[in-house]
This record gives sequence, structure tokens and C-alpha cells, in this order.
Amino acid sequence: MNMKKTALFTIMCTFATGANALDFKTGNWSFKLDADGMVGFLEPKREKPIFINDWDVKGQIFYNLNRTQRFGTVYSIDADCVEDDEYVHDAFVLFEDRNYGRAEFGLTHSIARKMGLGLPDVGYLRINNKSILHKKLNLKKVLISDTAATTGHEVLRLNLATVSTDYGQYGLSLSGGGDDYNYAIDGAFKIKQPHGKIKSAYYVAVSYMDKPEKYTENSFSPDVTADWRGQIATGINLQYNSFIWGLSGRLIYDKNPIIKTADGFIAGTGISYDLLKSSISLTYLFSDTNLWTHRDKITNEKMSGDNIHTILASFRYKYNEYASVFMSGGFADTTPFFAVGIKAGF
Repeated sequence: MNMKKTALFTIMCTFATGANALDFKTGNWSFKLDADGMVGFLEPKREKPIFINDWDVKGQIFYNLNRTQRFGTVYSIDADCVEDDEYVHDAFVLFEDRNYGRAEFGLTHSIARKMGLGLPDVGYLRINNKSILHKKLNLKKVLISDTAATTGHEVLRLNLATVSTDYGQYGLSLSGGGDDYNYAIDGAFKIKQPHGKIKSAYYVAVSYMDKPEKYTENSFSPDVTADWRGQIATGINLQYNSFIWGLSGRLIYDKNPIIKTADGFIAGTGISYDLLKSSISLTYLFSDTNLWTHRDKITNEKMSGDNIHTILASFRYKYNEYASVFMSGGFADTTPFFAVGIKAGF
């Protein structure tokens, strides 16, 4: 194990012994620091295990104007953006009013992504957000890995969201000014019913991106250059006692893409169950990037896509509020895999 891996493992063990979140107030100011990390191994096709790790750190500062309003600033960094030679995941200012909603401005994900509903999965392979699993397996195929609409987090964006009420929550995002696309507009609606025997949540989002140019959604997806990109995403989560069931999907269409198609759809479902300190889940995803027949704008040749099935079963044991261990296994396309690791944080 090299020095980098040894240092990360030492930090993880320190988290696991028990730590307190850095969260304190003084006068009208409040400060909070959250951090967690995961280390483990992924073994594809019963071959040599691959070392995997994931971590994120998030700092927040707030100034309370009164009992219902406050200003704030947020900065976060994680393993995924560092691997891409970026050192900011979130960097934005915000204003909150408990009676009306929240406004954010800066570098961050759109409200369509933030309000999205992920599929139940108790493992830590990030199946709902830039999948570690598919990145490490390197399937050599075009893949849409998760079901929430996204237009990235690397351009200036204004997010507006209402408070969540019995009538639902609404959100709107406007972004632009970067090299990836001219501008993007995202809208989302979510309604929660947290009371009663069956708790539920429903979500729908739409997105329009104008003239994406070498826009990259994931490290395992091809760059997108097209006239425009449109997305529709939807999801539902139902909870009954310790059971959670989810169903979600995302449809992507690129107008006149160049070189290789990266659009299509992904749909998935999953179920999880909690028993004392243990949790289990079973998740299924199907990605299809051959939904439409595109022709390359330059060569006029037909573009082809790929169909990929992913089945993921996970087990998690929560040691305490700071640390847990997990095991996951299944198939991605025709590749069997097994993963094990620990996650800890504060």
C-alpha cells in the first residue's frame, strides 16, 4: 500500500474511533464542517482487486438576520473533482427565508439534480451520483449511469427553490457563462407525504442546455457536442415501516450530436430494508444509448449506442453514528463484481 493510500486509511480509522462534527455558533454567526470518506476494494471478474476510495468535505458559514432569514456561503470538495484536477465541487452564496424558500448563486448543481430522488442502495459505490462502480469497471461502452437530471456544477448558476409544503416544492435554475454550453434552464417539482403508514415522495424535472460543446457528464461518457440537449427525469419513493421502494428514470435527447451519441435513457428500481443496525438493498438499472438513430453532422454516418444492465445487491452494518462497513456484489453488463469497504465521518 503506497503512502497516499496509507494516509487515507489512517484518516478513516481516526473517523471510526468517534468524532464530533465541527458545528458551533457565536452571536448571529454559525459554522459547520462535515467530512466523510470511504476506502475499500472492488474485485471484477474474480481478478486482482482494485483499490477504491471516496471522500467529501463541506464547510458552511451562516449569518442570521432574524429568526426566519439568513445569509450563508458553502464550499465543498470531493474525491471525484480532485481526480478530474478540479478543486471545487460547490462554491456559492445563499439566502434563506423559512417562509418562502432559498436562493443560491455560484458554482453548484442545478435544482433539478438537488431535488432528485435516488434509488435505494445501502452500499457506497455512488450508484446515484457519478458511479464509482462503472468508473472503475471501465466497461468500454457508452453509459448513462444515474437517473437525476444534470447540467454539471462548473458554471455560474442561480438556483431558486420554494419551501416544501403539502402542495409541493418548486425549483428553477439558470446557468451559463462557461465553456461547456451557452446556457441551461432547469426546472423541478417535488411533493412529499411524510405522514401516515406509507410515506411517499414524487419528483419530476425538465432541463434544456443550449449548444453543448465537449460537455462531459461523467468520465466514462463521451463528450457531447450538439445543437441542444433536453432532459426529462422523474422518480417515486415509497416507505412502509423499514421498507423503501424506489423507481426513477431519465430521458436525454441531443439535437444533431457530433462524433458519438451519448443520449438515450436510463431507468431503474430498487428496494431496501433496515433491521436494527443492518440494512440490505437490491437495485437494478438499465441504460440504453441507442434510442434514436443519429447521424454524424460531418460524416453523415449512423451512430450506434449501447445497452447495459446493472444489478447491485448491498449489505451495510452501522457500527455507530460515525462508522459503517459494507459489501456489494452483482453484474454490470456481463462483468461480475464484488466490493467491500468501510465508511466513516462526522
